[in-house]
Amino acid sequence: MSTEPENKTNDQFLGLEKRNVKLGLYGFLFVLLATMLGLKPFLPTAIYHNFATIYDYQFFSNRVVRGAPGAPLERSSTTLKEPNANTAQMLKDLKTTALVVLQDGKIAYERYDLDGGVDVLSGSFSMAKSIVGLLTGFALQDHKIKSLDEPISHYIPEWEDRDEGKITIKQLLTMTSGLNWDESYWNPLSITTEAYYGNDLLKTALKQRIAHDPGTLFSYQSGTTQLLGIVVSRAVNRTLGQYASERLWMPLQAEKDALWSIDHEEGMEKGYCCFNARARDFARIGELVRLQGKWNGQALLNPEYIQAMTHPHGILNTDGKPTDYYGYQWWVMKTAQGEIPYARGILGQYIIVIPQKNEVLVRLGKATGERFDHHPVEVRALVDWALTQ
Repeated sequence: MSTEPENKTNDQFLGLEKRNVKLGLYGFLFVLLATMLGLKPFLPTAIYHNFATIYDYQFFSNRVVRGAPGAPLERSSTTLKEPNANTAQMLKDLKTTALVVLQDGKIAYERYDLDGGVDVLSGSFSMAKSIVGLLTGFALQDHKIKSLDEPISHYIPEWEDRDEGKITIKQLLTMTSGLNWDESYWNPLSITTEAYYGNDLLKTALKQRIAHDPGTLFSYQSGTTQLLGIVVSRAVNRTLGQYASERLWMPLQAEKDALWSIDHEEGMEKGYCCFNARARDFARIGELVRLQGKWNGQALLNPEYIQAMTHPHGILNTDGKPTDYYGYQWWVMKTAQGEIPYARGILGQYIIVIPQKNEVLVRLGKATGERFDHHPVEVRALVDWALTQ
């Protein structure tokens, strides 16, 4: 007897079964994707851009931070030695775009590579945290913030009846807020990715919850700085960009306007990142810190605050050791010649203050090296270069 009709029926059944499985799988993936997009509406943007770059301000909305150009930075009569061969190769491998050194406030070294340039704006990533640290000092000096020991609920009434509202401004400054922010740059579903690509930073920042007792543990978190930016902005009744213009960029006579990326048109600054400027103007920030709050002989910011900002706070870290490498939103490197405070961004953006040599060093680029004892290897190499001049 022939089995051809039976085999044909079986093949048709198997084909139909496979098609149903595929349709079911496609349906599941569609529902999953739709659900994720409903819960994570920033996801398509994050996937499209894939990873952050120093020129992301070109597709973000931005707030202009106005400068007030005066006399440009002078050229120093001193000529600095070139970095040694190993350091030079490291800087090349890490795609350095700008390297500027001020000595006694004058340009003693300047070099641009790749697509960098004297008038090219670059993202700073977490160097913006250090700028927020400075703006906090100005708000305190202006008596807009009464005390660093104030609970943040005074400025974030949304948390007035929550334990999170009891966190103090100083605990935000020292990264000891005790919050549960996931500082993940690689996970497209993380809250850090949501903050970067999303369009409602306030809502994102207020998602945070207490994970351990505030003030007891150092834990570096972008969400902590975002809250600090909200506190400063509400305290001074200005956007961060406006306040940065008034208290920092204009008094420093920045030669070019900066851009601070915001979460949507006319929205909130990404205080933990995304301050975009050129290397020479970033160097002015370092010079303000080197001179303990002075610019052109005029006192702008209380030197006691600068001192506290640029010295380690000593609160225990996750290894159970005192944090001897972080102050108020500024990193601090210990050397045989003394402490070196610096601002740093994730792709190797640095403002390094070297008081021992009356120098400020700015490095911008597209990559960073490995970290050793909490500091990137290229920062150590650059500090060694400066200290041996």
